[in-house]
Amino acid sequence: MTISLTLCLMFLPATTDGDIELKRFVTSGSVKALASGEDAGKKFTARDKKGNIEVKLTPDTLLEVHEISSLGDLDGGSTIHVLARKQAEQLGTGGARYPPMLVQIQALVAGSFRPPAVTGSNASQGLVWVSGTLKSVENGREREVDGFRVGTSLGTELLKLTRVKSSALKKRRKIFLSGYMDDSDRKNRKLEAVEVLVLAPRWKKYETTHDLSKRLPPIKKKVEGEEETPPEDDDLPF
Repeated sequence: MTISLTLCLMFLPATTDGDIELKRFVTSGSVKALASGEDAGKKFTARDKKGNIEVKLTPDTLLEVHEISSLGDLDGGSTIHVLARKQAEQLGTGGARYPPMLVQIQALVAGSFRPPAVTGSNASQGLVWVSGTLKSVENGREREVDGFRVGTSLGTELLKLTRVKSSALKKRRKIFLSGYMDDSDRKNRKLEAVEVLVLAPRWKKYETTHDLSKRLPPIKKKVEGEEETPPEDDDLPF
């Protein structure tokens, strides 16, 4: 799968108080090389359509691995998010009652995830994100979340998100990067990473679940001439 992203670059002048607004940047690419020695776990080299990027990891960098799993393989008690339409309890013939259910399921995501706004045709169909703890019901034959039965088979694919340390990064893995770019030297671009997402190449629904091209980091300013203080070794989460 090819995940195309528009590079989001912002060039803003210095503010009157002497602060410089850093350039916010997103791109997709791959891990080209991992640092060794003293830089191991603190830096790596990525490659996108414009060439190499030296990526700096900080204690606040979000590192996340995405994997495709299935609804049936997800442990009970896991946090799950379902994009679907809510269907109220239904009455059948002979007094049969069918519990509230999530139908027209478009995507399932497990893990620490903030669902995006539902737009376009999904919104017009009444689809919403429903989040909660996954429960096994009907002797394990069905699943339930937030009081709704999940109206799909246990073999349905879902995207599982796992927070990781830098040791989980591997060469040639497909990644998404978000952070603050310094490309004053075009041949030696440098990025202070806010997010590094190791993507699942077979997941076809990133536009629905993540909208990667719009995941710009927060606005950040740096006082002109101020030197960065490197983090102490004890503060690094790697």
